[in-house]
Amino acid sequence: MDGRTLRIAINKLKPKAALCIDHNKSVKEAIFLMKKENQTCVCIVEHEKLVGILTERDVLTKIVGHKRDIIKTKLSEVMTLNPEYLLIDDEVAFALNRMHVGGFRHIPLVNDEGIPEGILSVQNIAEYLVKNLETGKI
Repeated sequence: MDGRTLRIAINKLKPKAALCIDHNKSVKEAIFLMKKENQTCVCIVEHEKLVGILTERDVLTKIVGHKRDIIKTKLSEVMTLNPEYLLIDDEVAFALNRMHVGGFRHIPLVNDEGIPEGILSVQNIAEYLVKNLETGKI
């Protein structure tokens, strides 16, 4: 694998569309949405702009075992506030670095106005690398 492999734009990996929910919604609503859409995280928005993220890991570490009522608990109380994000045209190498340094598996992709457009996961990157290894492009 050479440096060009990871210098491509994130959009070439065809990341999933961002799954968004308002910050005033309940944890229950977010979990239901994640399950319904078969996604492992949601982007939390206020006036359509990214303000937080909630992942399966957040549910396990901030809600389960903490005696929180998922119906009454608002996302704004448990979300990861002001998450790291990237633009859809940023390079895959930059995303890998951010994810490694930050210790997270998902990173929201926003447009110039801060509105989530996609979500990049470590799985997206791994699938891209495996596909290109199999086809001999790496």
